[in-house]
Amino acid sequence: MLGEWRRLVTTLRVSQSATTQRTISALTVIAQQQSEMSRLINYASRHYDTLKSVFGESLLQRFGIHKYWYDIDGWFTWRAAQEEAVQTFGENSRFVEVGTYLGRSLCSLAEVAKQGGKHFTIIGIDTCRGSGPEGSRGKDYHADAVNSGGGTFAGTLHKNILDCGFGENILLIIADSVVASGIFSERSLDWVHLDARHDYASLKADIEAWLPKVKVGGWLSGDDYDVEKWPDVVKSVSDALPGAKPWSEKQWRFIVT
Repeated sequence: MLGEWRRLVTTLRVSQSATTQRTISALTVIAQQQSEMSRLINYASRHYDTLKSVFGESLLQRFGIHKYWYDIDGWFTWRAAQEEAVQTFGENSRFVEVGTYLGRSLCSLAEVAKQGGKHFTIIGIDTCRGSGPEGSRGKDYHADAVNSGGGTFAGTLHKNILDCGFGENILLIIADSVVASGIFSERSLDWVHLDARHDYASLKADIEAWLPKVKVGGWLSGDDYDVEKWPDVVKSVSDALPGAKPWSEKQWRFIVT
């Protein structure tokens, strides 16, 4: 909208009449006001949860204020990988993220797709019951979210997607990874990103279940490729996919041939 006003102002400057000059001045003021409003909305969106508790969700939505992916709790470092995927794959490609937690990376992917001007089918899969204690520290990273939801964080995940404005862009499947893989035909997916359980046996089972679902030329990838923090991830990938390579920020990727 702001760009349209500026183009109109530039066009009108061709005329030197007093009326046109007054119109230019008025339009310039409007453009400045819209620029200020854009900055205000951006600021408000960064403080969405606080403002929602004060003013209510309906009022915020009326002014176009919504949550952003970086407002969602979670761990996410592969934005650059998402950007590469959107640039690489064509219109109507199908992306699956296995292990979404509360939707931080999932909503980021939807935003990257929107900014890229392409339509993709984006599917998130999670049991929404957490992974329990895991990693070298034996920490239960999902316990608070699971407990606050009475045993599931499915409601929080779905609400985060809606609050980010991607309710029509992201499909959710609440199920075990291997069970959910059975829904998809072989060679039907362009990119599958694995970020569910990180123990050796679970990740190996995920790789074996999802690899046949990826098209030739497509990607099977995953998070936490870090030998110090997640040695089971590195060993499982190395054993199940010897051709996989480190990728992006502590990710791994295998290109199907």
